[in-house]
Amino acid sequence: MKKVLITGQHSYIGTSFERYIRKYCPRWQVDSVSVHGHGWRQTDFGSYDAVLHVAGKAHADVGSVSEEEKREYYRVNCDLAREVAQAAKEAGVRQFIYPGSIIIYGESAPYGTQKMITPDTKPAPSDFYGDSKWQAERAVRRLESDSFKVAVLRLPMVYGPDSKGNYPLLAKMAKRLPVFPAVRNSRSMLYIENLCELIREIIEQEDSGMFYPQNAQYAATAELVRQIAHAAGKRIRLISGLGPLLGLSCRLPGKAGALARKAFGNLTYEKSMSEYRGNRYQRYNLKQSVRRTEARPHDAKKALITASVASMIDLFNMDNIHILQELGYEVHVAGNFKFGSITSQERVDAFWEELKQAGIPAYHIPIPRSIADIGNIIRSYRQMKRLLMEQQYAVVHTQSPIGGVVTRLAARDLRKGGTRVIYTAHGFHFYRGAPKQNWLLFYPIEKYLSRFTDVLITINKEDFRRAKRFYAGRVCYVPGIGVDMERFAAGGERADDLRRELGLSKEDFVAVSVGQLSKRKNQMTAIRAMAQIADPDVKYVAVGLGECEDEDRRLVGELGLEGRVILTGYREDVEELLHMADCFVFPSLQEGLPVSLMEAMAAGVPVVCSAVRGNMDLVTDGVEGRLAEPMDAAGFASAIMELKEHPGLSEKYRTHARQKIKGFDAKRVHKKMQKLYRDCIDKI
Repeated sequence: MKKVLITGQHSYIGTSFERYIRKYCPRWQVDSVSVHGHGWRQTDFGSYDAVLHVAGKAHADVGSVSEEEKREYYRVNCDLAREVAQAAKEAGVRQFIYPGSIIIYGESAPYGTQKMITPDTKPAPSDFYGDSKWQAERAVRRLESDSFKVAVLRLPMVYGPDSKGNYPLLAKMAKRLPVFPAVRNSRSMLYIENLCELIREIIEQEDSGMFYPQNAQYAATAELVRQIAHAAGKRIRLISGLGPLLGLSCRLPGKAGALARKAFGNLTYEKSMSEYRGNRYQRYNLKQSVRRTEARPHDAKKALITASVASMIDLFNMDNIHILQELGYEVHVAGNFKFGSITSQERVDAFWEELKQAGIPAYHIPIPRSIADIGNIIRSYRQMKRLLMEQQYAVVHTQSPIGGVVTRLAARDLRKGGTRVIYTAHGFHFYRGAPKQNWLLFYPIEKYLSRFTDVLITINKEDFRRAKRFYAGRVCYVPGIGVDMERFAAGGERADDLRRELGLSKEDFVAVSVGQLSKRKNQMTAIRAMAQIADPDVKYVAVGLGECEDEDRRLVGELGLEGRVILTGYREDVEELLHMADCFVFPSLQEGLPVSLMEAMAAGVPVVCSAVRGNMDLVTDGVEGRLAEPMDAAGFASAIMELKEHPGLSEKYRTHARQKIKGFDAKRVHKKMQKLYRDCIDKI
């Protein structure tokens, strides 16, 4: 977590950066302080990692400024910047960021004349404003030391929602004029969110030096105006042949000429000067940035996807996020990013970074997986309700039992204002054969909360039939997230290498399971089945992490199965492991619609699975594979040996499974979710 102090309140860059960090880096702390007067000197700078100094006196009409006002420019833009930097350095702040200006290189070149700034170009301010910014740069850079890093950003024209300066003037013309000159000029510009991302990276990396940021593409005024008009739903015609007139207007003295040079002149940075860490800060191109700047209220609707833990969003919801984005929604996610995920914490942290890089705000909410963790459930409810009220989402899609409870309760009031709440039940905890306590606890909760659910999605047929008797506005059956048929049908090139890596031979008959090592996934039955198989060439590979890992390892030792049972931990090469396998073993006690079983069937691996809800949506005993009771170790052992001893049977199951799984193709699920979201959104 970083702690940043913004010195200067109500500036466009400062307020935009604070809003950006609150959205994309909620773990950071960003504060601001006014530097008018002397009160700022009482601020405890020492508690911050970085200071972003945005206070300054803006550009004015240089022809109508008195000498006294000029001195004020130098006092605010130069002297104050130096004083704040000195105070930060003395307090032990490690980094100082100063947004300077491209204006230190002088005015834009007139239309028809190029002005390209290169690393060899020397600053040459053309007026006192540019000189005050240049002097400020020099003053703060002189303070730099090994323990106090200074980053200076020489900014071109910055634009974005509610920006000041030339962009709003161009936007006004674009929305009112039927025609505009087809100007072929070139300017460096910088969208505000691209700038905010650059500042965030500089702070995160604790970098120093000179920076020359700009968008990835130069902007031509005519193209910018055309994009603004298009975003506003207007049509504007670009007229050629006005070059000489524009060139003349740029050479006029005084304010008229200055405005013409700003609008139609040329001023660019050589692109190599703007490179920084792969240019990830250039997140939005000109067209995208204009659309975001000109977004009308109905274009700016937001959607939230929640789950108890981050891994559920990572593994099961990325396609849903993409669908909502395609429908024009800004998508946020919320869940527990610190504990409880079924993937490793390293993967969760990487997922957090991936969301950030993709521009998807992520919020950590400590939703537990245990219903007994009342403290975190209450905290999660309060945080979720605060988030929902602040963001005013149009669509909220939640899943997982506790995550679904927290989110739907928190969203009750929002539904009165039109927010649509979607809940995906990834397998109710009450099902045919479930313990009575599950029915007593979870059934009434789910039935009651269905009152606050606009669309209830079930992923297996048993749950669908039961949910039809609930109170949700609509109940739908969607076969989970489906399976990527193309991805899992291909592969097998690394089978021999993987076997060697895991200590297996080509002659071994390898049974594989994929899933969390948990009581629910019940790998213990598969381990006990291995103890009943006398053939030493039969091996079992369990892929996954979970709370039962130590218990499973103890059982392997007690049964003397070292070398025949291999626990791999979490792996990201599941499709390759499946192509290495001779059969897939899946003895789970409870399922919604298991992704790993679908993946095995798509990969053409014969399956032996438990006869439980979800599994039986996919496998009929003796057709697509073999079924056994979840705790029947002998039944699993017999089925595994049957596959080993009868290759023809394996081929039969493989053929039927591949045919059956076509109905669960991820492309079909994608189309179902597209239609479901559209139907839901049409009612907003």
